[in-house]
Amino acid sequence: MSHPYEQMPPQAFWRKTVSAQAWTQLDFKPSTKFKLTPAMKIATAGSCFAQHMARRLQGFGLSHWVVEQPPAGLTAERARELQYGVFSARYANVYTVRQLRQLVEFAFGLREGDPPVLAEGARLFDGLRPRIQPGGYDSLADLRADRAWHLAQVRRLFSECDVFVFTLGLTEAWVEQGSGIVFPVCPGTAAGEFDPARHAFVNFDYPEILADLEWVRAFVAGVNPGMRWIVTVSPVPLVATATGQPVLVASTYSKAVLRAVAGRFADAHDEVDYFPSFEIIASAQSFGQYLEGDLREVSPRGVDHVMRQFAASFVDAGAKPAEAAAPTAIAASAAAAAQVECEELLNDRP
Repeated sequence: MSHPYEQMPPQAFWRKTVSAQAWTQLDFKPSTKFKLTPAMKIATAGSCFAQHMARRLQGFGLSHWVVEQPPAGLTAERARELQYGVFSARYANVYTVRQLRQLVEFAFGLREGDPPVLAEGARLFDGLRPRIQPGGYDSLADLRADRAWHLAQVRRLFSECDVFVFTLGLTEAWVEQGSGIVFPVCPGTAAGEFDPARHAFVNFDYPEILADLEWVRAFVAGVNPGMRWIVTVSPVPLVATATGQPVLVASTYSKAVLRAVAGRFADAHDEVDYFPSFEIIASAQSFGQYLEGDLREVSPRGVDHVMRQFAASFVDAGAKPAEAAAPTAIAASAAAAAQVECEELLNDRP
């Protein structure tokens, strides 16, 4: 008597690949649809966890392509304050897929009207990037000029990049009534004032998120047919929830939905691959060994493990000689690993 499981590789069996090996020795991504090379322009976006990936690419001989560069004469410290180089452009954290779609729509002139502006006294803040300019802008003209330059760089990013690495972070968001514009964080946390008549809570579901992701893929393919995707799901739980559910339950729901969307998206397209950073960190079988004391943030050791797996899976053999320098780069950035820019933390101020 025979059956299909007799022909399956070892990776298909729990006993052979999970029970029988140390967690650090598991191969979470035995095969990939494509490899990354030093010549590729690799762009990054997504939730806070995506910042870790952006920081580590160079250590593996790859190029983190930053299209929005600081102006001449700006000090390194000030450039960091203004979030130059945190991602490929200064969009700050893109927590939801709707936020990503919205970014593309504004960048390519597919949305009419201006994004919202938040005010605190005489200071003005970009509603879609409320912490991008510490202390706010002096005038609406300054804000609009900075926004226009930023969106021009986003157009260039999607028109020219070879690989887009996107980390799905949240399903929950706050939107502007009427326009449907989605904010990265609830108004009143990072800047401005919350208005219950103007601002509404939404928890995007699987069909909505998948539809948004498919829209972005299809649109970008029209302007950059060769662009490839690597999608991941952030393993970092929610800071807070507005669903009325306990935060752990709400977080589990969000991550399950995002993981399902990412899997379906990758399975449907040859140019899209999935990397299991979520599984490496958040699986129960990891025994929480990569979490900080708050049981939420990922430790530098956890980030190291994720990126070693990423390099082993995606980095082309021709780029791997540069990986010899990775431990130095990792050590240098380990102390800063927890210092990611994360507006979501403002949902639970001490």
